Amino acid sequence: MQRTPKILIVSPDARLQAEVAAALKGIADTNAVLHYATDFRQAIEGIRSWRPTFALVEMNTDLRALKSFADEASLASPETNLAAVFSADLFGHDISESAILIEAIRAGMQDFLRRPVSRADLEQLMERLHRKAVLPAAVATGKTISFISNKGGVGKSTLAVNLATGLAVRFPQRVLLIDGSLQMGVCASMLDLKPAMTLTDAVRDRNRLDETLLRQLAVPHESGLHLLAAPKDALEAAEVDEEAMARVLTLARRCYDYVFVDTFPMIDSVMMAVMDLSDRVFLVTESVVPTLLGMVSLIRVLDSLGFPKDRQRIILNRYSSFAGNLNPEDVADRLDRDVDHVVPYEKQLLIASNIGRPYVLDATTWWGIGKVFYNMVADLPDIQAQNDPARNGMVKPKSDSALEKEAPPS
Repeated sequence: MQRTPKILIVSPDARLQAEVAAALKGIADTNAVLHYATDFRQAIEGIRSWRPTFALVEMNTDLRALKSFADEASLASPETNLAAVFSADLFGHDISESAILIEAIRAGMQDFLRRPVSRADLEQLMERLHRKAVLPAAVATGKTISFISNKGGVGKSTLAVNLATGLAVRFPQRVLLIDGSLQMGVCASMLDLKPAMTLTDAVRDRNRLDETLLRQLAVPHESGLHLLAAPKDALEAAEVDEEAMARVLTLARRCYDYVFVDTFPMIDSVMMAVMDLSDRVFLVTESVVPTLLGMVSLIRVLDSLGFPKDRQRIILNRYSSFAGNLNPEDVADRLDRDVDHVVPYEKQLLIASNIGRPYVLDATTWWGIGKVFYNMVADLPDIQAQNDPARNGMVKPKSDSALEKEAPPS
């Protein structure tokens, strides 16, 4: 019976691609489909969208980067088997081959392959990895929800804080909000928190960062939400790069059921790392023509990057139906996308942000903006898998005007 494995080759060296292709030609009953990635970021995108059977990853001396890649890959596609490809002289002639193999395993590789790649070695590797394939359900990870926009001031942070808080009320200690608006983070003030530690501390401790340390760096809120605050200033913000952000998000998904990320309105390498690991992206806009024109450009960028449309949601924020204002249908026409959620203008929402108490804590789910928040939470990935899906993420009303908090599921 012919096998058709999907193999991703991760290496900037075109010669490795040729070696693998040549070795595969000599393996009977195998018609492999090959894809290539020249760096880890491109490889993660390929693993997430293509879910290859095997990923052959060329090692270099940066084992920390290799481990970070392995962690992300295991979250993106648990069923993909990772094998390190190396040359015997990788770490110098005074380092034994067994030491190289140990380092590969420590970095998260499941097997290894020596260069130059031979038919026999590749065939044996494929047989071994087939036998110890990882089941997708074996790794349980949380979901990442990010909020992005083409400009500041559209209420993106307010939405992120309220949705994260609303879900945390239902599932205390299981929701994390990361303020990734690196130079202009406001989530802490909206929650009336004064965190001693920030995202920068996680970056500075990246060599020993694990799930336990990440929870220690996050500050708890009375709602049950945890916050990893934005850097204190622009100098600290400069220390957060895409590799560090990817590592923080990867670890956060292991600690929490849901990880919300507020972002800075600019597409850069850090933003790309956030989007790569996002299961849902809320695109926040307003019914103002210049803002909509910018959102059209942002959507085109996402399309050019191949970001899946089914992971995107359009939010029309602060909508008011006065004469001359664009209605949701007009907005949808200009964006050439459906508007998924319409958030009405609500003065009390602004007041709540000023006093540091999220509006959702006192909102009813029966009408107005509270009902919109409820619908947005219900739209989150995998939310129906949680207990009592009819009220996930929101506070359950006793009546139209009085609220009570539900107990978390057992």
